[in-house]
Amino acid sequence: MTINNVIKLSCDFVNLPELKEFVGVEGADEANQEKLNKLLKCLNLAYEEICSEFLPILHKEAIVSNNGEFYFSNLTKPICAVISLKTVTGQPLKYSLSSDHISFEGDSAILVYAVVPDQLNFSDEIETIIPERVLAYGTAREYFLMQSLSDEATIFETRFKDSLENVVRKKSTLKMPVKSWQI
Repeated sequence: MTINNVIKLSCDFVNLPELKEFVGVEGADEANQEKLNKLLKCLNLAYEEICSEFLPILHKEAIVSNNGEFYFSNLTKPICAVISLKTVTGQPLKYSLSSDHISFEGDSAILVYAVVPDQLNFSDEIETIIPERVLAYGTAREYFLMQSLSDEATIFETRFKDSLENVVRKKSTLKMPVKSWQI
């Protein structure tokens, strides 16, 4: 999915269709570029929410403790949440968290954590199961919240959350019990 396509769809949702011609091209005047930048900021806020609350981007990393503590600033990516901590042989480890480090017994471990996504820019491409429409709903919601238009924001909040639930919901085959005919 390209970010430009999501921004163009968002332009329709926030009733700024005239901006679509300036998405991803040079030459927008200052006022239009400011609106586009605001939409991009809103898209990043919605994408970060998705990645931190619904569909995390996971990263696995070997860590080494210093007196039973490992500071998050030493990770290769910015952390959003700890998913699991295991020994190098795969056994779960007990741990405790603080705002800047994780404490555990032992010298080394394998940490699986959710990462804060990178900021998206115009013309970027991302691979995700989230449809463009859903990301555009979240972008529109953020845009209306910034404009203090709570009624419009509520409409897109509902669309955004309902659509996300449908994407995230575990889909399985529904099995109906076999009925026997009794006479």
